Amino acid sequence: MSVEMRQISFPSLLEQALWEYDHHKTIFGVPAIPVPQPAVRPELFGKRLESVVGPAAGPHTQLAQNLVAAYAGGGRFFELKTVQILWGEQLGIQRPCIYVPDEGYNVEWSTELSPEQAAQEYIKGYLALKLLSKELSLGDPDGFLCNLSVGYDLPGIQSPAVDGFIETMKNASRSPFWQQCIAQAKEQTWKQVDEAYIDAISPCISNSVTISTMHGCPPEQIQAIAAYMMEEKGLHTYIKCNPTLLGYDACRSMLDTLGYTHIQFDHEQFQHDMKQQDAIPMLKALMETGKRCGLRFGVKLTNTFPVKIQNGELPGDTMYLSGKALFPLSLSTSTMLAEATEGKLPISFSGGADETCVASLYAAGIYPITVATMLLKPGGYANLSKLAGKCAGVVPENRVNAPALNALLEHYLMEDSHFRPKAAKKAPVQTPPFSCGRCRSCVDVCPNRANFRVEGLDKKVVHLDAPCNDCGACASACPFGFKPYADKFVLFPDPYTLYHSDRDGFTPIEGGYVVRWQGKVNQPWQSLPVEVLAFMEAVGRMKLPEFE
Repeated sequence: MSVEMRQISFPSLLEQALWEYDHHKTIFGVPAIPVPQPAVRPELFGKRLESVVGPAAGPHTQLAQNLVAAYAGGGRFFELKTVQILWGEQLGIQRPCIYVPDEGYNVEWSTELSPEQAAQEYIKGYLALKLLSKELSLGDPDGFLCNLSVGYDLPGIQSPAVDGFIETMKNASRSPFWQQCIAQAKEQTWKQVDEAYIDAISPCISNSVTISTMHGCPPEQIQAIAAYMMEEKGLHTYIKCNPTLLGYDACRSMLDTLGYTHIQFDHEQFQHDMKQQDAIPMLKALMETGKRCGLRFGVKLTNTFPVKIQNGELPGDTMYLSGKALFPLSLSTSTMLAEATEGKLPISFSGGADETCVASLYAAGIYPITVATMLLKPGGYANLSKLAGKCAGVVPENRVNAPALNALLEHYLMEDSHFRPKAAKKAPVQTPPFSCGRCRSCVDVCPNRANFRVEGLDKKVVHLDAPCNDCGACASACPFGFKPYADKFVLFPDPYTLYHSDRDGFTPIEGGYVVRWQGKVNQPWQSLPVEVLAFMEAVGRMKLPEFE
């Protein structure tokens, strides 16, 4: 089992991206092309963005290589994964934690890294985007931005660990790790980047934050956190709101209308969560706080939605709904808040948007628009290019247009079938070979880039143990019913990790390999089947990232 992710060193991150682009025009397996230039580059938090779309806080913004892959795919707004005072085993995340049969579900929440490790990943990712965008002419190095996400209560946010993370993201120049990465960047061989460019990179990784609070958090606590972020930390601030604002009956009715009768939830969550009558005065007060501080205040719509686990889809009793089934709830919440604030409340959308609706949302004045479930389906990070293309020719309204959102909601509820459930297509179950690669969907959907196509061997994929955390995304995408993270022949980073796993795989050592084949370790590797030897040799010739 592979639960603890290993981090890529900054030099290896750069070398992997540069080598792969030079040889294949991909970065971590994602075709790397510039985004279409927008008709209008919208201003957000003091920057002019090349695109208003990107990955939502979640599995796609936890590691540095995730940010680089998302940029290659067309993302320009990066909502970094939530940082809090708990991490690692303290979170109690069970595995697998992601399930995407059609709509999406998960049981994960904040980053599995410590605040210090998260800061390092975001420093590496931010610097890599500044350097690679310039070197490979992929876009304006100032045309993207990173948005922090922290939680879950004010004492935790004010703790030394999380406060140190926030301050580092505001100005990383005093961080020894920033200084180390700057020095390593200067040691890299560049064609378009020089030392003057490197020295001029702003150490301000982010000047904005999205607040994540637990379901059931009282409105006065949410308001206190948001006010603290603006008044004390000087950050543009958004807060995540829950679709429970709509009330039980409205949520149940919309999901039933669309055919999601299999999604079950009860009244309890609605009783604990913030109500409309409390939320709207709070949001209006925070808008005034933002004005007084010269900062932008808004909402992210929506947070995930807790539903019951009924058939063992994931471990536990409750999982969190995302993707297409969440879209009508998020859109309805957006409409309600836009009406209540006369369109003056900025809205960031992350509730099941895809290529069919992203342009309409943007035209109605909603941005940025972030996605996660869409990236866990075939195409993976490359799906961001579809969204960027749809938005390129759109000129957004200056305020959020509530009537336009309401018309869009009525269209998808009553006329268009796109957001209705569809049965997943599964191929006949087959006995997996030691390395299945028939469709390679597992390569596309892995957030952490743990699956690589094996060069020179048709339809073969190698699974890297080091960056994998057994999230299960690849299992949801596999049309053959396999669990690629468990069924594939694994490349382990070292013998120790191999010995402490129960999965078949190998790791190179001087003069050969340590191998587990068909459950047995330390067989004479020379006696393995010819196709296994050919596989290991082909992997050995590949350029793969190095993990710390």
